[in-house]
Amino acid sequence: MGRFGFGYHTRVDDASAVAFARPDVLVSPNDSAASMLADLAATYYGFWNNGSTTLFEATVSSSYTDRTLPAGRQQGPSGLADAGAAFFAAFPDGRVKVLQQMLVGDRIVSHLRVTGTFTGSRKGTGGAGQAIDYLATDIMRIADGLIVENWHVEDHETLHRQIAVSA
Repeated sequence: MGRFGFGYHTRVDDASAVAFARPDVLVSPNDSAASMLADLAATYYGFWNNGSTTLFEATVSSSYTDRTLPAGRQQGPSGLADAGAAFFAAFPDGRVKVLQQMLVGDRIVSHLRVTGTFTGSRKGTGGAGQAIDYLATDIMRIADGLIVENWHVEDHETLHRQIAVSA
């Protein structure tokens, strides 16, 4: 287990997970600071593609704060790690694709497409093979090369509608 205490298994190797997370469209200055942000973002979203403790710990600060903390989730990196574990428990083949991304100053703004198959368990309900496909957006602030804050919104209405449908 890593420093944030989650222990689920990776499904694809880290390099493949990070490569998949590279944005389809990138709006960014062409400089070394933006390049660092782009690599950090791809590594972070690589975590959401395979659950790698290594990728998580390489991107999330120990002082991480979720500025749109969902009810019931613990604040800080351990709460984020728990969210990752819950995601993969419900959608073992879950993937996050960055559709477009903007890198400005100390911010990364990413518009995401989340896909997978509900074959696991989520909030006490077992999946029956329902496909999920919904959008999300993150605004992350970076300090000392790590994500320290995140404001995020997910299209939970679409997700809930999709997982309510019998496969």
